[in-house]
Parts: sequence; structure tokens; C-alpha cells
Amino acid sequence: MSRTILLLHGLGGSAEDWKEVAAALPKGLQALALDFPGFGKSTRPHDSYDPTALARWVVGEMDDRDVETAVVAGHSIGGRVAAEVALAAARRVAALALVSPLGAVSYGFTDTLKWKAMSRAALVAAAPEASLRNALGYGFAVDGAGKKGFVTRGMKARTGASAAAALRALERSVDGLLSSPPLGKRLAGTTVRLLVATGAEDPLAPPRDVKAILEARPDARYAELAGVGHYAPLEAPKTVAKLLAELAKKG
Repeated sequence: MSRTILLLHGLGGSAEDWKEVAAALPKGLQALALDFPGFGKSTRPHDSYDPTALARWVVGEMDDRDVETAVVAGHSIGGRVAAEVALAAARRVAALALVSPLGAVSYGFTDTLKWKAMSRAALVAAAPEASLRNALGYGFAVDGAGKKGFVTRGMKARTGASAAAALRALERSVDGLLSSPPLGKRLAGTTVRLLVATGAEDPLAPPRDVKAILEARPDARYAELAGVGHYAPLEAPKTVAKLLAELAKKG
């Protein structure tokens, strides 16, 4: 009997970001990658984009797809949502993996302004193509096929027929993230098996911030990926797949 690994993508990404990780998973693990509302192939808007609301949406998707339990893995903002899934439906989460999770600590005034500035729909829509490509590539430490694919998909999402929905989802997701309590506070007292991983060169979820989660959950496994930036599922998919397989096997 196979075990489901539910994969939640990062900010501005899509289910496609997990493609190489899913392909590298061993037999017995069935990958299910979701597109958050407004991202990827899911163009329908959602009523709210804060992590708790998106977590409820994820649980609804599990119900619709007859997934009773799963190892839930989230990257970037998907990690923030994955934690809320574990809190909202603990019995449905066999284990939890947070990969370069955003919101590990509270954002200060300067960081809040930066996140706001780079996510406003009007500003993104008006940005020159070269600037938008540079922004999409920010956070990568590995200049390879993963980065190229992410930038190509990001450009299509921000300039194509569904651009308005994608930009609205991006803006509201950032607002929801900034208004939410830090992950360390939320995960305090939880007992779900937990993996926390981040790239050693991640500027968006740097190790010093991500390690704050370990203060609340010192029992968690921590993995710091050398030579990797924010996009570990795209920069080091085989390593991420191995970590997820080990987490699933322990159950």
C-alpha cells in the first residue's frame, strides 16, 4: 500500500516546482502536488489567502481526493500553510516537512516593507520584463534547469491570460503571511514528526531564522543544504526527495 506525500508549493510557484522531487521518490510513495488557488493551473480565486484559510482549503482537497492521511511537505509559503494543516487536522498528517519555510520568525518593519513592495499586483504588472525576470530568479543559488523553468513559468503566470488572478493571489498571500504569527509560536506543543530543512545560501528563509523553529520543537530533524538557495525542490530535488522518503519511512 502506497503512502501519499502531499506537496505544497512556494510563493509565486506552482505544483510544477515539485516535479523533479516527485520523480525521485522511491516506490511506495505517491506524490500529490497541489496548485494553491490563483497559482499554476488553479485560476479560481479564493476568499482568503492567510495560512489558516489556505490550510482549510488543503484539507478540503484531501477530502475531495480521498486522502485520509499524508506526509505533508511545504516549501516557502507552502511550508507556512503545511504547518497550519498539521494544526487544523493533526490526525490527517502522518509527518510534516517544512522546506525553506517563510514566517519562521516575525518580520520586522524593514522586511515587511520589502515583502510588500515586491508583491503589490500593480507594481509587478508594470515591471519591465528584465526586472521581472531578475526578481523571479532571486533566491536561487544554483543557476540550472530548475531556475530556468521557474522563471519561465513565473513570466507566463504574470503576463498571460490569468495574470490578474495570479498577481492578486501573490499579493494577498504575502499579506496573509505577514499578518500571521511566527511558525515557532504556532508549532510549540505539537508532536507531529517534523523535518525542517533550508538552503545554506537561502536569503528568504535563512538558516538563522529557520532554526528558530527548533526552539519550539527541539526534537525535529534539521537539514541545512550546502550550496542551495531558497528553492531546494528545484535546486536539489534528489536530496529533498531522499529527506522526504526518510521522513515517511519512519512512520
